[in-house]
Amino acid sequence: AWQSGETLDCRENLLAFSAVYACVDRIASDIAKLGVRYVRREGVIWQDYRAPRFTTPLRRPNPYQNRIQFIKAWQSSKLLFGNAYVLLMRDAMRNVIAMYVLDPTRVRPLVATSGAVFYQLGTDALRGLPEQITVPACEIIHDRGICPWHPLIGVSPIVAAAAAGTMGNRIQFNSRKFFGNLSRPGGILSTDGKISDETANRLKTQWETNYSGENAGRVAVVGDGLKYATVMMSAIDAQLIEQLKWAVEDV
Repeated sequence: AWQSGETLDCRENLLAFSAVYACVDRIASDIAKLGVRYVRREGVIWQDYRAPRFTTPLRRPNPYQNRIQFIKAWQSSKLLFGNAYVLLMRDAMRNVIAMYVLDPTRVRPLVATSGAVFYQLGTDALRGLPEQITVPACEIIHDRGICPWHPLIGVSPIVAAAAAGTMGNRIQFNSRKFFGNLSRPGGILSTDGKISDETANRLKTQWETNYSGENAGRVAVVGDGLKYATVMMSAIDAQLIEQLKWAVEDV
């Protein structure tokens, strides 16, 4: 798209395309259905392990989300933004007592001159952040997608589907306009004589007001040598379903 100077839809508009929304929702929902196991290594074998101080936050990560909602929010953030940030809340004994999926637009990774990684967290009352703070990497679970440009910045898979999603949105938009005109393409109102621009604009306005949209199909009476010719659609132009199907499959 950048080679032809076209602008792709933003993330919010891409979600308006049903295929993009369905993919994100289905992937996040299916992963959220999977059970979570806490295991520890005993020799060379990993065994299931029960310890309330570890398993309780897995069952109920925070006051407003259960396990399924928490994991779905985690995966949705990763799919939509390429990054999921989970803040670990600890008690005085450093045990994790709650986990919050943060808004990725309010989190900023920082790298110190020593190479240590920190995260700047914006205010978020729901997640218990009344003011902006900076925390070390040990307090954040950072699950990121592929990192083609920076090892701490993941890229959403929606980037790869942006062109197809934009095309799907435009096909649907054009379809709404087309079917809003009772599935009738536009036409040309012409005359053998010469008319002024003012007269042409007046006739165009009157015709669109009286004989387009919900008024399409009404009987029109023309005179003074005026002729109306319908602009025909080619078979390729009419293949909206095939084009939309391709966009869905590509996403």
